[in-house]
Amino acid sequence: MKKQIKALLRYPCLVLFFGFIVLFSLADCLTADRDTSELENRQLAKKPTLTSQNLLAQEEKQKFSYLYETYVNDQFLGRDGWISLKSRAEDVLLKQENNSIVYGENGSMYQKFFTLNEEQFDKNTAAIAEFMARYPGLVTAMVVPSADRISPEAPNAPFVNEAPYMEKLDQAFSQNGSFVDLTDLFLAHNDQLLYYRTDHHWTTEGAFLAYQAYMQQIGRTPAFDPSDHTLTKVEDFYGTLYSKSKLYSAKPDTLSYYSDLENRLVICQGATKADREAAAAAGLSDLDVTLYDLAKLSTRDKYAMFLYSNNAFSQLYGEGSGKILVIKDSYANCFVPFLTADYERIDVVDLRSLNASMDTILAENNYDQVLILYNFQSYAEDTNLVKLNLFH
Repeated sequence: MKKQIKALLRYPCLVLFFGFIVLFSLADCLTADRDTSELENRQLAKKPTLTSQNLLAQEEKQKFSYLYETYVNDQFLGRDGWISLKSRAEDVLLKQENNSIVYGENGSMYQKFFTLNEEQFDKNTAAIAEFMARYPGLVTAMVVPSADRISPEAPNAPFVNEAPYMEKLDQAFSQNGSFVDLTDLFLAHNDQLLYYRTDHHWTTEGAFLAYQAYMQQIGRTPAFDPSDHTLTKVEDFYGTLYSKSKLYSAKPDTLSYYSDLENRLVICQGATKADREAAAAAGLSDLDVTLYDLAKLSTRDKYAMFLYSNNAFSQLYGEGSGKILVIKDSYANCFVPFLTADYERIDVVDLRSLNASMDTILAENNYDQVLILYNFQSYAEDTNLVKLNLFH
């Protein structure tokens, strides 16, 4: 036995490595699983249970082996520390991207958007055009250009040229509705910070420019005057792009919102009368709040404060007149508060969570306008816009 120990000690690096693996594995087994990662701003995978379904699954992401590998990758000991170490190592190697995030000047970050799913883009465009044809003159679409097309800090990289696709949208939507292309307007104001540097959303300043453009498009004078309201700034905002890249040297953004707006927001349990009656019969109640979830300001995901993030169907009450329906992705969340000065009620739909007839919603509410608002990248990839034409 002593000879064997002496033989092993001739290879101290091997002994230390083996000892590290054993101790790390034991510590990892004794460490409780985490629900979320604050660094990555996401839910972490839970330990899967072996079932006949995942054992025999054909789809890769439904297989037990895939689920367990994902669980191990999410829950290993010191994950956040290892991620930070990897980020520092890549910075030393002068790497200009990580996890599909490309770095620009002054700490700016951009989603690696080098190819476009043409088939999905055309499907979405056709779905909106069909929807507009049923409601001629009522619907306006606004597709927001990506930050890499606007920001002077963006790197020289082969990002998708969105200009010809914007022209396609204008041609498709001008027959029965209208289209707002913000590209020229944003380029004329790109000396302002229109997009967050560490997040994929536009800033409140960018959303306000878009709000003015939309009101002009539909022939109304914007009623929201920033000088009449209190702009509050929140520091230390690290957004979704940072959560993906984990760049250790990232500089936080400043999130802004008009803190004196206390309009009533109702997050509804159903979007149609029949759905609301069924929810009430099941004992489910609407959530009656104001338009900001201030608790989110103490978390990493500060942008989720707007409109209590993404809900299937919400109703916001304003000081103006008439009713508008906003069909949207999360870009609209900091845009919608401006509409409270123009409309008495703003209904907000997120198709990712909605399973109801849009025709029934429109028939029951008699809207004055309908706005479809998406960011270009999410528009090109979204698979839920077909719901505009379901159940009619």
